[in-house]
Amino acid sequence: MKNNVCFLLLLPGILACTAQNPASNVSLDGRTFKIESYTGGKLEGAEMMTFRNGMAENDECTKWGFGSGAYTSDNKGNFKYTLTSEQEGKMDWEGQVTGNSVSGTMVWVKAGQPDIHYTFKGEEMKN
Repeated sequence: MKNNVCFLLLLPGILACTAQNPASNVSLDGRTFKIESYTGGKLEGAEMMTFRNGMAENDECTKWGFGSGAYTSDNKGNFKYTLTSEQEGKMDWEGQVTGNSVSGTMVWVKAGQPDIHYTFKGEEMKN
């Protein structure tokens, strides 16, 4: 749903209204980033983060039973998504794309273990 904002300009004898629409959400579809993940300041590994058809997927996570998850994004390049696995719990990802770079955080939540907090950063892969 679009929000219209109307500004009134009041001058002697003139009434003007200008409608402005905020910028729409940015799609990340078709973009792949090679990222490095860190926890406790230690490099944990590299993986590919792929956005397509409104879904996000991380290749290393699929090896552990995590599927793809629907992502949301805004007009500033901020995004969020959750990956789930029956055996391994869930991973909540959020980050920001700026130009060809991506960075953010991920929290892995699994029953029977403390939550593990990660940071990640990376660059877009060009086809």
